[in-house]
Amino acid sequence: MLNLQHFATFLIVAQRSSFTRAAAELGHSQSSVTTQIQALERELGAPLFQRTKFSKSIALTEEGRRALIYADKLLALAEETKAAVRG
Repeated sequence: MLNLQHFATFLIVAQRSSFTRAAAELGHSQSSVTTQIQALERELGAPLFQRTKFSKSIALTEEGRRALIYADKLLALAEETKAAVRG
């Protein structure tokens, strides 16, 4: 089952273009962020980021760009749901 926390982490990594900066912002270890992204990639069945072996730079894959649109929608819908329930 898809995990909203993984989508939230994915969104921050994509916005920051860095696992390290995302981890710092989220208050997580870099390995935790990496684990969440890998779990999301397994669940979706596609790599979301292009990683280079000799550089720390990352870029969204085509699948990652598509997933980013839905991550935004899913997280917005989750917030809307919370607001509706709280009244």
